Amino acid sequence: MDRKIERIVELMIRSKNTIAVTGAGISTEAGIPDFRGENGIYRKLGENNVMKIINIDSFYKNPDKFYSFYREHFMFPPVEPSKAHYMLADMEKKGRLHGIVTQNIDNLHQKAGSKKVIPIHGNSERFVCTKRSCRHVYDRDYILNYPGTVPLCSSCGSVIKPDVVLFGEHIHNYIDARDSILRAQVLIVIGSSLTVYPLAGFVKEFSTFTQDLVIINKGRTELDHAATVKLDTGNTGDVLEKICGSL
Repeated sequence: MDRKIERIVELMIRSKNTIAVTGAGISTEAGIPDFRGENGIYRKLGENNVMKIINIDSFYKNPDKFYSFYREHFMFPPVEPSKAHYMLADMEKKGRLHGIVTQNIDNLHQKAGSKKVIPIHGNSERFVCTKRSCRHVYDRDYILNYPGTVPLCSSCGSVIKPDVVLFGEHIHNYIDARDSILRAQVLIVIGSSLTVYPLAGFVKEFSTFTQDLVIINKGRTELDHAATVKLDTGNTGDVLEKICGSL
């Protein structure tokens, strides 16, 4: 492992544009469940069953059912960023990391101090009024303290939607995310098995060029064969701490 860490450090020192791509694996170390993990909601309830409720059509047709399910399974107690989140923020401060494209909706990169974050699936801390002429933004506390199941806008009375990408919706910042990844000189994938598209497709597209792909993940990914360095670990925080300390 030490030799692989040394190799990653060498690549990052040489790189003029290093981008990180992060998935659920970096946030499980902070205490957030992995939806697709062994004990995740998709395994327990079945992905098709979850998709029937956590989708944009269900939200508009039956907001009561949607919010009952969303409140139970997707509104977790607040957690602090993991060591891995803080290490990436430190790398950015050192000028060694130039941006993060994340699949995660937990806002932990931002809480840890990272400034250049593209959250393609949205931000679970934000809720937005669905009326186009209003679009008032609310925080998590407003939703938690709302007296009814379905939160309504205090300005216009319309239903409020979580500012996250539901099934049936396009990802946020598609162009920015793809451009950020494809322009990288070194791309570091952290905590993702690279099975969720379109992000996995962006990384696959990147891997066809001559730039360096680094993968830090517990278990195999779909692009292990294309990686300059693949580091298999269940403790991302400690690995990133060693890398950060050598930059």
